[in-house]
Amino acid sequence: QLWNAHNPFRAVLLCADGYMVIWDYKNAPFLSSFNPLVREQRSGADLFYFDRGDKVDVAADVFSNEVLVLLAEHAPGNLRLAVDKVMLHGLRALEAQGLQIMEGEEVTEKARAVKGPDEILAMRCAHHACESAVRAMEAFTRANVPLGETSEDDIWAVLHAENIKRGGEWIETRLLSSGPRTNPWFQECGPRIVQNNEIVAFDTDLIGAYGICVDISRSWWVGDRKPSNAMIYAMRHAHEHIMTNMAMLKPGITIPELSARCHRLDDQFQEQKYG
Repeated sequence: QLWNAHNPFRAVLLCADGYMVIWDYKNAPFLSSFNPLVREQRSGADLFYFDRGDKVDVAADVFSNEVLVLLAEHAPGNLRLAVDKVMLHGLRALEAQGLQIMEGEEVTEKARAVKGPDEILAMRCAHHACESAVRAMEAFTRANVPLGETSEDDIWAVLHAENIKRGGEWIETRLLSSGPRTNPWFQECGPRIVQNNEIVAFDTDLIGAYGICVDISRSWWVGDRKPSNAMIYAMRHAHEHIMTNMAMLKPGITIPELSARCHRLDDQFQEQKYG
């Protein structure tokens, strides 16, 4: 999952003939030595200030020259290079070598859009792991919130722990809020003590098992009283919205078709609708 690595120590070059080189930690080539697709392990792609200080440009020149030599060997005469993510010094150094830098994110996104059987199994496993983590978070919430000492952070910490237990990696955001903090959406979780008979809402936004992102949104009513009629209507309307749109999903349908025919939310929900 190099494309979404949060650590810019690493880089991978995939040449037109399939030759693959990884730049990794200097003393850790074993991290990819088991992979038959990786033909070489190198180091020196750490082109950021924390690691290089005031000499990032020097390291970028060395790195870009290595890339140029590799391309000459494995793609003779081809100076086009698609780059997915790049640090500024790295981009300037590659261009200074005479390389024509192309948009690489589209290439990687479209390549990943084609899923093999193993990837589909991994996605199902990651989704199941996320659902299980959410189930554990809900059980904790319902058991502890009525006691009056449980914060939003306490609840969110359960999701982190359960994700790690199941081979997950990290969580991109802190999108969990409660009670009056749920609207407007996008407030991060904090030390607020969740009260009994309140709503708790969240987006998982987690990188789970096999490095796969699983984003599940849920809202729970926590308490022994009935939620307001307005809440009940909003929930039913949201359920109708989801089920109607799901029913349109089928092989061959296009995104513009879905957008044109999708369920329309009531006017009262338009101003603060997601997105």
